[in-house]
Amino acid sequence: MKKFLVHLIFFMTSLSANEIIIDGRLDESLWDEAKVINEFFEVSPYTLLKPEEKTITKIFSNENGIYVGFINFQSNSSMLSKKSNRDQTPNNTDQNGIAIDFDNDGQKAYMFQVTLANIQADGIKALGDWPKYDWDGDWKAATQKYDGYWVSEFLIPWNVVLMKEVKKELRDINIASFRYIAKRQTWINDTKTFGNRADFLWKMRSVQVKNFTQEKLNIFPFISKTYNSVTKFNENKIGTEVFYNTGTGKQINLTLNPDFGQAESDEVIVNFSAQETFFSEKRAFFNENQSLFNLSHYDRYRIINTRRIGAASEYDCPSLVKKEACEESSKNYTDIDYALRYTQKRNDTDIGIFIAQEDDEQYSKGKSFYAFRTKKKIGTKTFGYFLTNVKNNLSDKNAIVNVFDYSNIKSDKLTIYNDLLTSKKDSQSGYGFRSQFVYQLTGYKRRSGSIVYFDDSFELDDFGYLKKNDWFHFGIGQDITKVNFSEDSNIEERRIGIDFNYDSDTSGNSNPFNIRQEFNFAYKNTSSFQMSWDLKTSGKDTTITRKNTEYPYIKNKRSISFNLDYESPSFGSWEYDWRIGYETSDKYNSWESDGYERRFAKIAGSFYPLDNFRLGYSFRVREEDEWINWIEGNKLAAYDLTQRIISLNLNWYQGSKHEVRLKSQFVALNAENPVSLTANRNGYLLNDTRNVNAFNQGIFSFQIRYKYEIAQLSNIYVVYTKGGNVFDDDNEKNTSKIFKDPWNNPNNEIFSLKFRLKF
Repeated sequence: MKKFLVHLIFFMTSLSANEIIIDGRLDESLWDEAKVINEFFEVSPYTLLKPEEKTITKIFSNENGIYVGFINFQSNSSMLSKKSNRDQTPNNTDQNGIAIDFDNDGQKAYMFQVTLANIQADGIKALGDWPKYDWDGDWKAATQKYDGYWVSEFLIPWNVVLMKEVKKELRDINIASFRYIAKRQTWINDTKTFGNRADFLWKMRSVQVKNFTQEKLNIFPFISKTYNSVTKFNENKIGTEVFYNTGTGKQINLTLNPDFGQAESDEVIVNFSAQETFFSEKRAFFNENQSLFNLSHYDRYRIINTRRIGAASEYDCPSLVKKEACEESSKNYTDIDYALRYTQKRNDTDIGIFIAQEDDEQYSKGKSFYAFRTKKKIGTKTFGYFLTNVKNNLSDKNAIVNVFDYSNIKSDKLTIYNDLLTSKKDSQSGYGFRSQFVYQLTGYKRRSGSIVYFDDSFELDDFGYLKKNDWFHFGIGQDITKVNFSEDSNIEERRIGIDFNYDSDTSGNSNPFNIRQEFNFAYKNTSSFQMSWDLKTSGKDTTITRKNTEYPYIKNKRSISFNLDYESPSFGSWEYDWRIGYETSDKYNSWESDGYERRFAKIAGSFYPLDNFRLGYSFRVREEDEWINWIEGNKLAAYDLTQRIISLNLNWYQGSKHEVRLKSQFVALNAENPVSLTANRNGYLLNDTRNVNAFNQGIFSFQIRYKYEIAQLSNIYVVYTKGGNVFDDDNEKNTSKIFKDPWNNPNNEIFSLKFRLKF
């Protein structure tokens, strides 16, 4: 019996010694065995100097996952810890972060960050892309303040992301640890680079950690209630999401009868152009484990735009008898039966399958969405294939897109990207391609260029996003950074960039050539200033007439513009920024023109009376003389345009569980003094006798949301949303009335309640 008690006490002591509590203390004995990183460099501004503040990073792994600890030395008075929403990393809060390339292949790294206020952020840095913080992983972090330093502690479980199976005792991973010092607005890194630079992935530190396999099954049942007092829409919903990671390089994500109502509102954007506005995905299911399917090129195209799933349906109202009932039943969204995503990593090959099915309605049929994705890495080269298919079950037609993509890290300086795209819809085929390079000559000099081509028949918008087809683009640019200014200089870093862009349609109708030069200054008091100028030659606008075959373009005059932008230091209770812009062009000779002018001004900022309370504001005004707007065919009009936008935001955090957020935006647009115009076959604008009315448009979006965090990724939401859009040609309205009308006559007034739990 005595021997048994001795063994029991020894076992419990050993268990306790090997258990790490994520509390920001680093006082367990296992931390003494960790790998230590203690050499850091200033990377933003890009001085590469050793910082005054000492930082120590500790890393080790066990069966639970990868543990990371930071010890950050700095004075107590310089520590800043303002609260924010998850995935926000504001400039007025000290932060730690670790980037991990679990597969050691240089294709992507997962970013894990925590602020001194104990707010987590997680994102993905993919090759050739900016870090994106639209993914939420199930990991832990905690921080603690001490006298003269603060500590952050991470636990990143093996199953938090999908990684390839490694049947060895040790796993090779790439890491980069970094820290943000808010008082100086400085990022430091142990690998002499940071996430916004092209060389971030290939400069990461290669380390070996103990390798473990960890299975994960998470079930997220939810209950939601939605009521719209304007439309009388009333819905109760029960559904679930399932995430299963085998721990052997395979993962399944499934959602049944999902509630894809957004607890996060989109920004109000007024768009009169022929090009669609892109809105980012905010629904959790579509952001989880989506990196394999994220193939895009800046704002020009995305192969998958998941906002298409659940968008407004097409309705069949064949007769006058059914037309009224059909119109009353129509909605601006479509219910979704299910969505499934399967992803597999094996050796150097990734495979993914994505399926989503919309619900049928009385006068409509939901669409079916299918996608297949594979990538193969061979040395420094990566070969990929992407297939998407959207079946319109109402018309019984398919829209198919094929993409062959290729990337090559030629050296630690040069990376090349290529995409070849084809589409087939309604028996019409089209194609396009992209070729791009990024050349980091030195740490302070970078060149890049791209060629993009889409023929007139290429279609991507059934599942993806395409800025425009019938398009040829050539662009090349360079930026040069200078640091290490003299001690008496106020400048910390200066960056000068210049870009040249040429665009045309596929028939050779040239848009204006564009040359842009930008100057960025970061100052030692942590403020910043930016100025830029743009020069556009005369050319042809090939989009404004909506690809009319008889009137394919209008001729533009040359123009020049400039912008000035200033941001204040952001470590105090107040922070602000302002921007002004001006553009002018020559007069049109073909009609009674006084010449185009655009004036722009913005003032925005934040007020922090407490660390857990933020009030944000923004006021923008834009004025355009001779703003050209398309009416129909070759009919256009020129207006004197004034647009005012007021935005107010409020965030309040009580402890670590409660969050109240208010987000509002009001837009007032006034188009006065209309001049009726027509475009002739040569693209010249001519006066027309047709009557054209002035018009007003008022838009607003208002949302107040309460969120209670039951546990990690388990939340209760209570949301009130109100939105309106009023358009009329009553030119007697003043700005105040344009603001008020959509509030008094809303299109939607929605109350929603949602419980989402993790098991």
